Amino acid sequence: MRTLSLVFFLLSLTFCREESPHFDLKIALPSDTAHLDPLFITDLSGQKLAKFIHQGLFTRTPSGFHSPWIQSFQKQPQPKKEVWRFQFNSLAPPLQDIEYSLSRLVSETYPRKGDYQFLIQVRVSADGFLELEFKQGTNETEWKEKLSLPFASIIGQKEWEKQILKTYGKYKLTKWKKNEFLDLEFQKGSDPNFPSKIRFLILPQSSTSLFLFRKNQLDAFKLTDFLLSLPEANSESTLTKKGRSVQYVTINQNNHCFDKHFRTALNLSIPRSLIISKLLENHADLSYGPIPMDYMEKIKDGFISTGELYNKTLAKVELEKSVCYPKIKSTSLEFRMRGDDENQTKGRAIKQALEEIGLTIKLRPMEKAPLYKENGEGKGDLTLLTWYSDFDSIWNFLDPLFHPAKMGNGGNRSFYHNNEIGKILDKPFKNNQDALLVIEKIREDKPWIFLWSIQENYLVSKEFLRYNALVDFL
Repeated sequence: MRTLSLVFFLLSLTFCREESPHFDLKIALPSDTAHLDPLFITDLSGQKLAKFIHQGLFTRTPSGFHSPWIQSFQKQPQPKKEVWRFQFNSLAPPLQDIEYSLSRLVSETYPRKGDYQFLIQVRVSADGFLELEFKQGTNETEWKEKLSLPFASIIGQKEWEKQILKTYGKYKLTKWKKNEFLDLEFQKGSDPNFPSKIRFLILPQSSTSLFLFRKNQLDAFKLTDFLLSLPEANSESTLTKKGRSVQYVTINQNNHCFDKHFRTALNLSIPRSLIISKLLENHADLSYGPIPMDYMEKIKDGFISTGELYNKTLAKVELEKSVCYPKIKSTSLEFRMRGDDENQTKGRAIKQALEEIGLTIKLRPMEKAPLYKENGEGKGDLTLLTWYSDFDSIWNFLDPLFHPAKMGNGGNRSFYHNNEIGKILDKPFKNNQDALLVIEKIREDKPWIFLWSIQENYLVSKEFLRYNALVDFL
């Protein structure tokens, strides 16, 4: 069936379309983005596009936070309020658009609203300055960090009210055909480091992407683990990103049978190193609970052990201590994951490990949209998911994934509830010791089956490599 779909897709490219306009690059996305509204960009495809089309007040770089628009800013001398005043340069969008976009963070409801509770009010002063009022005690690094994320990007108010997206990033959206393609055009004159026109093709199957790449009709796509042995995937043509994600299995905390002994048994049953070596061909790295090791090394000195990761005998002992044993052994547990080949193969390996300690597991591959929708509604027993970082901070792997106020699609997809962790995550001033405290508590409670940090590998053409600046956009 998949072969027929590929044939019809290629025939449609040849016979059923008008001649395609010229694009400097064509890049594959594995799924269509659900939203281009900054407030609702929570999926990976949307976040990748956000790097091209959206821009907020700040941009994060290795040397700190910078702004292309802010001329100056300073804290106002108000003892009972935390107010900062901003003056913008001639390159900035209209002040009306900046005020409107940031006001949406306060007034509207959206998945990451909890991250912006520090922002109380947005207003324009009589003398033409933008004033932002934050909760007292909010760390300057924190509000700069949050105002650099896609959710705080600036859009055109008048256009948005007419259901037109006007953005202020490097590119503008010129055409979007659902489930087929998105066309982008550079909107800042010209720059030799960036292509003038890019088409993003929605290509769920990596086999289709590979076919088009070999026909010189595609310039970049994400390689699945099973395509890394291709002759084309050499060191010159493959870009590797490490430590930007964690892959895990949620253990639904709404089921009283899934107590701490049960969750411990699940975590002890998975031979992670064997799966990484044999199945993933070493293209993943062990994590420290929910945290990629790269981040742990930044906040903790000395040797970091991943602990006791695999012990089948001890897993069976823990399972016998669980509250619903022995009935839980004969209960069919639904294990959900994305329906693509890569996720199903990982799912089968995990299923086998869980069945070896005596559990009954039923695999349920699903399309992305219903998988996330139903997971957000608290359905399913176990769900294989991947979290990709929004920004370069260890807190991005803790909040919202484990915040008790951000259940479901807000981030906390295992419905894990721990008020102690919530209080730490809500602190305006947080340090590395706070992060370590949260991490150890999560490792102890085990709301997930902690798996690994997957490496992202992209096959790119020579044309793509001409634009060095694009490497950071993947």
